Amino acid sequence: MPAGTVRLWTDRLTAAAQRLPDRLFAPLDAASLVYFRVLFGALMLVITWRYIDHDWIRDYFIEPDYNFTYLGFDWVKPWPDTWLYIHFYGLALLSIFVILGILYRLSALLLAVGFTYIFLLEQARYLNHYYLICLVSLVMIFLPAHRTLSVDARLRPALRRETAPAWCIWLLRLQIGLVYFYGGVAKINWDWLDGWPLRIWLARRTHKALIGPLLDETWVALLFSYSGLLIDLVAFPLLLWNRTRVPMLAILLLFHLTNAHLFSIG
Repeated sequence: MPAGTVRLWTDRLTAAAQRLPDRLFAPLDAASLVYFRVLFGALMLVITWRYIDHDWIRDYFIEPDYNFTYLGFDWVKPWPDTWLYIHFYGLALLSIFVILGILYRLSALLLAVGFTYIFLLEQARYLNHYYLICLVSLVMIFLPAHRTLSVDARLRPALRRETAPAWCIWLLRLQIGLVYFYGGVAKINWDWLDGWPLRIWLARRTHKALIGPLLDETWVALLFSYSGLLIDLVAFPLLLWNRTRVPMLAILLLFHLTNAHLFSIG
């Protein structure tokens, strides 16, 4: 490579690195953080209430004689019966506090620790969505998602801000984007490229209305396999580009609704 070209790219990278701090701390509208805080708290409330309503607390953690813990977390044990129920009611209350922005930092911290504790209790109940919730709940502790449209901001006017540093938005984007991207990377293996395990999963859904008879076809399994892989790989970059964001959101909405209709993912 010519020396002039190397120098040019070195100068460009240096200039970009010098501008990075300004871009990371540039003020952006905090509305998206508020929406995310409310929706995340609502999601946590639904999850915890499902455990209470279906009595999964007893089924998963109290009645089993043995819990399969994660490597290095053998010391994480279930609370005694009553205290475990209190723990879940506490998570529900903390979820409401996050939605409303009440003692947000403390509530977000306790919610993250409390849900991660439940996640670590039983490896046999592993769900990658719950692992993602542990990661997102950890991120939420450090985001100023309570500085507007919250009880905290109402009671403490000095806390109120209509903007947030750009890094807060990008941190959430990166966390969600990595899930899609590595979901695509994980699918790049011979089994997935040959239509497995979707050939098995779809063949069990032939009773579905309208599309049921097609789900036993090999080409349909391959179509699902390759489209799922492609969507995961391109979702993050296409969500970042203004011109493709809305079409990509529509594709992802259809993608997830299809998964919810066909599979019991949890």
